Amino acid sequence: MPDAAPVRPPPAAAAEGFAAGDLPPGPLADLFAEAMAAVPDEPDRILALMAEARILAEEEENALAFALVQTYEGFARYLLSDHDAAARLLTHALAELEPLGDLAGRSLTLGALASVHVSQGHYDEALELALENLRAARALGDREREAWVLATMGNTYLELAQPSLAIQNAEQALRLFADLDNASGQARAHTVLGGALRDLGRYDEALAHHQSALRLALEQGARTTEARAYDDLGRLAQARGDYDEALALHRRALDLRRDLGNRQAQATSLIQMGRVFTALDRPDEAHEALGEALQIAEETGAEPRAAAAHHALAEACEAAGHPARALDHLRQYQARREALLSAQARSRIQTLQIRADAERASQEVEMARVRTEELGAINNELTETLEDLRAAQRQLVQSEKLASLGRLSAGLAHEIQNPLNFVANFAHLNAELAGDLLGLLRDGTPDLDRVAADLESIVDNAARVRDHSRRAEAIVRSLMGHVRDVGGERRPADVHELLEQAVSTELGRTGGVHIERDYAADLAPLDLVPGSIQRVFTNLIENARWALARRAEAEGDGYRPTLRLSTEAYDGGVQVRVVDNGVGIPLAHCARVFEPFFTTKAGQGTGLGLSLAYDIVTEGHGGTLAVASREGEGATFTLTLPTP
Repeated sequence: MPDAAPVRPPPAAAAEGFAAGDLPPGPLADLFAEAMAAVPDEPDRILALMAEARILAEEEENALAFALVQTYEGFARYLLSDHDAAARLLTHALAELEPLGDLAGRSLTLGALASVHVSQGHYDEALELALENLRAARALGDREREAWVLATMGNTYLELAQPSLAIQNAEQALRLFADLDNASGQARAHTVLGGALRDLGRYDEALAHHQSALRLALEQGARTTEARAYDDLGRLAQARGDYDEALALHRRALDLRRDLGNRQAQATSLIQMGRVFTALDRPDEAHEALGEALQIAEETGAEPRAAAAHHALAEACEAAGHPARALDHLRQYQARREALLSAQARSRIQTLQIRADAERASQEVEMARVRTEELGAINNELTETLEDLRAAQRQLVQSEKLASLGRLSAGLAHEIQNPLNFVANFAHLNAELAGDLLGLLRDGTPDLDRVAADLESIVDNAARVRDHSRRAEAIVRSLMGHVRDVGGERRPADVHELLEQAVSTELGRTGGVHIERDYAADLAPLDLVPGSIQRVFTNLIENARWALARRAEAEGDGYRPTLRLSTEAYDGGVQVRVVDNGVGIPLAHCARVFEPFFTTKAGQGTGLGLSLAYDIVTEGHGGTLAVASREGEGATFTLTLPTP
């Protein structure tokens, strides 16, 4: 878009680090500018403006604008605590922005999606998205966006009860915001710093930061940040035992949040009020506030708030002399916390932090290298630091590989044990039936009807033994594919030819599927392992064929099963898309479809096909493989194959 001019966000939009990508001047750009001005305090207005923008984007066939519409709608849904809808819209926006190459729009969407994951308690995903967004902000040279990402990461670490890391990121954000003279950003950084210092028991320092945040929010008219400041000051008053002041501050925060329509934030205020009522020995008011908080948290899918509500209810019940009810709430709290902070999630968070440290060290080394003549000694010191981090990374990668091997072994044992149990059980039944028959024959006057019934049972059991043996054999054969197909000898190959061979293999034996092709012209051959990549295409098309068949069974003659195959060259490789209009994949399953042994095809799949495809593309060819889906409407698998 060479004639495009960047749409600059007004102060209200800048207050949330929220801005559009590059759009040409015109009605669409004006609608986005109005929407930016409504961030973050007017989510309903954002939705109304995006309804108009969606119509214009469709009329103009403007793919970038259409993707950004979904991003703004997703962010508005997040502000209204509709997290499932927000995640769905933002995920679709990411998928549509990727081929457009709009890094600013992608960064915007990554930041919004990270906030949704924090609200849902998916902290590892949130940090991964934030780190990707940090790279994007630095690639753009956008220091303001970088500062907002750092503030978001600080807030995530605050939710994870890691105040030291929260302070580290928030201090970096505050310095950047101060250099940029961004008052709204400074307010957000002050809230994170104050919360972390409060958790460390440094109340006087925390008070100074929270008062700064409130002052800046009032000066800027930022009502969302103002409400957060009242909440933070209320928590600080609670920590100091000044419950009357705490209650007054939380009520002010709750009134603002109700006026703004942010239900998740309302739940936060109600939880804090419930705890204050418990401390003041006002049990009825405590249960009323906490019950409302729990209802809001469950309705909005805010799992961390639901867990906190159960914990506060346990304290309230204990204080009111109801130990059985307290124990029930405590058990529910523990169950939710275990689900949110599993050992795997904690390990993933540590991995991401190490990668972030390594990336930061790498950038420091690069800066030092440029100034080698002046700062040679510093450059050497930083190089040693980078080597230490790389060694730590290598050790972590090895640990991750061992952990993956353990999970794979456990999954394999579980998957094979099931058919083996059936084989053993049916073999045992056949032995008993054969013994019974032998006894009848030895009597000399066998009951022929009983003999026939026993023989029929033996035949049926033998068939079951055969079926489950084949199931175990299929699992082992698929597992061997992981070893055999990830590596191999590369040679030039035609991607279109491999796609057509996969189509012939999977769809040649079934009719009724309409195939659409959108192949890039003059696509040069790629150096790859042809047999492995053809297996990837075969697995993806087989997965699509299964989804198409399931929807055809459900909808009958009015449905037209369609498979769309497309290729596109990009700077450095080829992108391939396999799109179907089948039953789709639930959003909760999209993040797991590439895990070994994860399958939704009960009794029909091993759960290794997509896992193998992912390993071939990522490990064997250095590419990417991703999925986007809307349940009931189909799925899109996108893979990239870079030029070696």
